[in-house]
Amino acid sequence: MKTKQPTVNHEAFRNDMLAVMNKHAGHLDSSEMMALSAYTTGQIMAMMDARKWTSELAMEVVTKNLEAGNNQAIADAAKWMGSA
Repeated sequence: MKTKQPTVNHEAFRNDMLAVMNKHAGHLDSSEMMALSAYTTGQIMAMMDARKWTSELAMEVVTKNLEAGNNQAIADAAKWMGSA
C-alpha cells in the first residue's frame, strides 16, 4: 500500500478532531476516547464504497495509521520528556 502525505484539508480535519478531544479531556479518559474513536471509525468504514474498499484494505489503512500515530506520539513525548 502506498502512503500519502497529508493535505491541508487532512491537517484541518485532524486539528478539528484534536480540538474536540481536548474539549472532552477532563471528562473522558484516553481509553474512552479510543473506544469512541474506534466506534466512529467503524461507522466511517461502513460508508465507504464497497466496490473500491474491502474490509481488509480498510483495516490495513486503519492499522498503518494507528502505527504511524503511535510512533509520532512517542517521538513527540520524547521531545518534552527528555531521556530518563
